[in-house]
Amino acid sequence: MRRDANSGLDGGLLVMGMLLGMATGALVALFAAPKSGREFRDQVSETVTETGQQIKATVTPADPVAESLAEGKAAARRRRAELGLE
Repeated sequence: MRRDANSGLDGGLLVMGMLLGMATGALVALFAAPKSGREFRDQVSETVTETGQQIKATVTPADPVAESLAEGKAAARRRRAELGLE
């Protein structure tokens, strides 16, 4: 079976088509955006920060032993202050 040189896609044309498609998409997104660039960046930054905090809260389980120790130390400090030992 013989393949002609023109039977496949030319790599240069494929890359050129992809670049043209990306440029067209970027222009459409730029003109169709409901907010200014500054507002959009602020919104994206806020969303990323909130999502990161939610992920951290979900992934990092609370350590009940560490929390109990911290509460106990705080109670001991308060009691020592009440008794004038500090």
